[in-house]
Amino acid sequence: MSADRIVVDPITRIEGHLRIEAETDNDGRIKSAYSSGTMVRGLEIVMKGRDPRDAWAFAQRICGVCTLVHGMASIRSVEDALDYPIPPNAQLIRNLMSGAQYVHDHVMHFYHLHALDWVDVVSALKADPKATSELAQSISKYRNSSPGYFADAQTKVKNLVESGQLGIFANAYWGHPEYAKPR
Repeated sequence: MSADRIVVDPITRIEGHLRIEAETDNDGRIKSAYSSGTMVRGLEIVMKGRDPRDAWAFAQRICGVCTLVHGMASIRSVEDALDYPIPPNAQLIRNLMSGAQYVHDHVMHFYHLHALDWVDVVSALKADPKATSELAQSISKYRNSSPGYFADAQTKVKNLVESGQLGIFANAYWGHPEYAKPR
């Protein structure tokens, strides 16, 4: 085995763009490593010469997941700088919007960003649609919890696997002995 320099850039499924570099010795052990992340996204440059009241439209694009909170922070910054009072009904609407964003963010983060590190979607090929339906029906009588529904979902996963285009469903940690949860 020879010494290597390994670079993973960008680390995906996180917002903020992270880079990891590691150097290994001749035995494959990591002898040095470091990470770096981009702190400045250039919004200050984009906003130069623009009306500050437009900042929210740019700021909410800093992150692809939690857009509203960045936009609201920008709006509040402009309001604070101008010492602009917020009517109570406007604050109520903002609170409702933030609450909706909170729910959306948690669902988005878990199911689209984090769960793929822990859930082996391809393992659905080994599932028993009838047993899955029975389990689902024991929790809820939702009409789509039928064996046919789960068999159709299994067929979709099978077609995806056979296409060879697993994308985010490939090369994760599944089956890696150092990543297994204790039983």
